[in-house]
Amino acid sequence: MSMDILVHAEGFRLTDDLKEKTTDKVARLEQFAGRALRARVTLRRVSAHPSPRQFEAHVLMEVPGNDVNAVQKASQPLEAVDLLVEKVEQRLRKRKTAKIARRVRLPDWRLAPAV
Repeated sequence: MSMDILVHAEGFRLTDDLKEKTTDKVARLEQFAGRALRARVTLRRVSAHPSPRQFEAHVLMEVPGNDVNAVQKASQPLEAVDLLVEKVEQRLRKRKTAKIARRVRLPDWRLAPAV
C-alpha cells in the first residue's frame, strides 16, 4: 500500500519542482511506517524578511495509533523539509524499534522440532 502525500503552501507559490522534491523526501519515511495512510505537508512563509527562520515546514503523518506530528523552520523551504524528514525519521525509527522490542519471543525449547 502506498502512502498519500499532500503538499500545501501558504504565503508563497508552490512550484512543481518544489512539490516533487518534497514528495520524494517525505516518501522515504514510508520504510519506517509501512502502514502509514497519509502525510500532510504544509510549507509556510513565516516572515516576509529574509531570515534563518523564514520558512516553516509542518508534517502530520497519519499512522495507526498515535499520529506523528513535527514542525521545523529554516531559511529555505526545501531545507526545512530536509530537517523535518530527519526529525520524523528519528521518531518513526524509535517507534518501530520499541514495537519490535515488545514482541513476545518463544522459549528455545518451544522452537525445537518434535522428535
